[in-house]
Amino acid sequence: MSRITLEEAKAEALARFNDKGPDHINCAQAVVCYALLVLGRDPDYVTTARYLGGGIAGTGEACGVVTGAAVAMGLRDLHLDEEPEELASRTRTELQQLVNDFAQEFGARRCADLTGCDLSTPEGHEKFVTTGANERCPLFVGWMCDRVAPMLQVTD
Repeated sequence: MSRITLEEAKAEALARFNDKGPDHINCAQAVVCYALLVLGRDPDYVTTARYLGGGIAGTGEACGVVTGAAVAMGLRDLHLDEEPEELASRTRTELQQLVNDFAQEFGARRCADLTGCDLSTPEGHEKFVTTGANERCPLFVGWMCDRVAPMLQVTD
Protein backbone atom coordinates (compact mmCIF):
# COMPACT_ATOMS: atom_id res chain seq x y z
CA MET A 1 0.00 0.00 0.00
CA SER A 2 1.35 3.42 -0.88
CA ARG A 3 1.64 6.27 1.56
CA ILE A 4 -0.50 9.37 1.37
CA THR A 5 0.08 12.87 2.70
CA LEU A 6 -0.44 13.64 6.37
CA GLU A 7 -3.39 15.88 5.49
CA GLU A 8 -5.03 13.19 3.34
CA ALA A 9 -4.53 10.59 6.08
CA LYS A 10 -6.05 12.88 8.71
CA ALA A 11 -8.99 13.75 6.46
CA GLU A 12 -9.69 10.08 5.78
CA ALA A 13 -9.41 9.08 9.45
CA LEU A 14 -11.75 11.91 10.51
CA ALA A 15 -14.19 11.12 7.71
CA ARG A 16 -14.45 7.50 8.83
CA PHE A 17 -14.76 8.61 12.46
CA ASN A 18 -17.57 11.04 11.57
CA ASP A 19 -19.33 8.55 9.28
CA LYS A 20 -22.69 7.54 10.71
CA GLY A 21 -22.92 4.40 8.56
CA PRO A 22 -21.11 1.09 8.29
CA ASP A 23 -17.70 2.71 7.68
CA HIS A 24 -17.74 4.39 11.12
CA ILE A 25 -14.69 3.80 13.29
CA ASN A 26 -14.24 4.82 16.91
CA CYS A 27 -11.78 7.42 18.21
CA ALA A 28 -8.98 4.92 18.88
CA GLN A 29 -9.47 3.35 15.48
CA ALA A 30 -9.31 6.80 13.86
CA VAL A 31 -5.84 7.43 15.29
CA VAL A 32 -4.74 3.92 14.29
CA CYS A 33 -6.24 4.43 10.81
CA TYR A 34 -4.25 7.63 10.50
CA ALA A 35 -1.03 5.85 11.50
CA LEU A 36 -1.66 2.96 9.11
CA LEU A 37 -2.24 5.36 6.23
CA VAL A 38 0.85 7.43 7.06
CA LEU A 39 2.95 4.28 7.38
CA GLY A 40 1.58 2.92 4.11
CA ARG A 41 -0.02 -0.10 5.78
CA ASP A 42 -3.38 -1.78 5.30
CA PRO A 43 -6.03 0.48 6.91
CA ASP A 44 -8.22 -2.58 7.57
CA TYR A 45 -6.02 -3.22 10.59
CA VAL A 46 -8.03 -0.53 12.41
CA THR A 47 -9.91 -3.51 13.81
CA THR A 48 -7.03 -3.93 16.29
CA ALA A 49 -8.35 -0.87 18.14
CA ARG A 50 -12.05 -1.79 17.96
CA TYR A 51 -12.45 -2.24 21.72
CA LEU A 52 -10.52 0.84 22.81
CA GLY A 53 -13.27 3.36 22.02
CA GLY A 54 -15.31 4.85 24.82
CA GLY A 55 -12.41 4.56 27.21
CA ILE A 56 -11.66 0.85 26.62
CA ALA A 57 -14.84 -1.01 25.72
CA GLY A 58 -17.02 1.85 26.89
CA THR A 59 -15.76 1.77 30.48
CA GLY A 60 -14.81 5.46 30.45
CA GLU A 61 -11.17 4.84 31.25
CA ALA A 62 -8.30 6.09 29.04
CA CYS A 63 -9.58 8.13 26.09
CA GLY A 64 -9.48 6.17 22.85
CA VAL A 65 -7.25 8.69 21.13
CA VAL A 66 -4.66 8.12 23.85
CA THR A 67 -4.81 4.33 23.60
CA GLY A 68 -5.00 4.59 19.81
CA ALA A 69 -1.78 6.62 19.87
CA ALA A 70 -0.11 3.84 21.87
CA VAL A 71 -1.17 1.30 19.25
CA ALA A 72 0.03 3.66 16.50
CA MET A 73 3.46 3.89 18.10
CA GLY A 74 3.60 0.11 18.35
CA LEU A 75 2.82 -0.12 14.64
CA ARG A 76 5.57 2.37 13.95
CA ASP A 77 8.03 0.41 16.06
CA LEU A 78 7.43 -2.70 13.95
CA HIS A 79 9.19 -0.93 11.10
CA LEU A 80 12.14 0.61 12.90
CA ASP A 81 15.50 -1.04 12.92
CA GLU A 82 16.63 -0.09 16.42
CA GLU A 83 17.79 -1.96 19.46
CA PRO A 84 14.53 -3.27 21.05
CA GLU A 85 15.24 -2.00 24.57
CA GLU A 86 16.32 1.43 23.36
CA LEU A 87 13.31 1.67 21.06
CA ALA A 88 10.91 0.66 23.83
CA SER A 89 12.45 3.20 26.19
CA ARG A 90 12.23 5.98 23.59
CA THR A 91 8.66 5.13 22.62
CA ARG A 92 7.58 4.92 26.26
CA THR A 93 9.03 8.39 26.86
CA GLU A 94 7.33 9.77 23.73
CA LEU A 95 3.98 8.33 24.80
CA GLN A 96 4.29 9.61 28.36
CA GLN A 97 4.89 13.13 27.03
CA LEU A 98 2.03 12.77 24.57
CA VAL A 99 -0.41 11.63 27.26
CA ASN A 100 0.67 14.44 29.58
CA ASP A 101 0.32 17.00 26.78
CA PHE A 102 -3.17 15.68 25.97
CA ALA A 103 -4.25 15.93 29.61
CA GLN A 104 -2.85 19.44 29.87
CA GLU A 105 -4.60 20.52 26.66
CA PHE A 106 -8.01 18.99 27.43
CA GLY A 107 -8.04 18.73 31.23
CA ALA A 108 -8.22 14.95 31.49
CA ARG A 109 -7.15 11.70 29.89
CA ARG A 110 -10.14 9.56 30.86
CA CYS A 111 -13.05 9.34 28.44
CA ALA A 112 -15.63 9.69 31.21
CA ASP A 113 -13.96 12.87 32.47
CA LEU A 114 -13.61 14.33 28.98
CA THR A 115 -17.22 13.62 27.98
CA GLY A 116 -19.05 13.65 31.32
CA CYS A 117 -20.85 10.50 30.21
CA ASP A 118 -20.96 6.85 31.25
CA LEU A 119 -20.71 5.15 27.87
CA SER A 120 -21.16 1.70 29.39
CA THR A 121 -24.92 2.24 29.66
CA PRO A 122 -27.51 2.97 26.97
CA GLU A 123 -28.57 6.07 28.93
CA GLY A 124 -24.99 7.31 29.12
CA HIS A 125 -24.49 6.79 25.41
CA GLU A 126 -27.77 8.61 24.71
CA LYS A 127 -26.55 11.51 26.88
CA PHE A 128 -23.24 11.46 24.99
CA VAL A 129 -25.08 12.03 21.72
CA THR A 130 -27.96 14.29 22.80
CA THR A 131 -25.93 16.72 24.91
CA GLY A 132 -23.30 17.21 22.20
CA ALA A 133 -20.53 15.72 24.32
CA ASN A 134 -19.58 13.68 21.26
CA GLU A 135 -18.85 16.84 19.30
CA ARG A 136 -15.53 17.31 21.12
CA CYS A 137 -14.22 13.91 20.06
CA PRO A 138 -13.22 14.89 16.49
CA LEU A 139 -11.15 17.67 18.08
CA PHE A 140 -9.34 15.05 20.18
CA VAL A 141 -8.76 12.84 17.13
CA GLY A 142 -7.41 15.71 15.03
CA TRP A 143 -5.17 16.94 17.84
CA MET A 144 -3.70 13.48 18.35
CA CYS A 145 -3.14 12.91 14.63
CA ASP A 146 -1.21 16.18 14.48
CA ARG A 147 0.90 15.19 17.50
CA VAL A 148 1.77 11.65 16.37
CA ALA A 149 2.57 12.78 12.80
CA PRO A 150 6.22 13.65 13.45
CA MET A 151 6.70 10.43 15.39
CA LEU A 152 5.39 8.38 12.46
CA GLN A 153 7.88 9.76 9.98
CA VAL A 154 9.84 6.58 9.37
CA THR A 155 11.78 5.39 6.37
CA ASP A 156 11.93 1.80 5.34
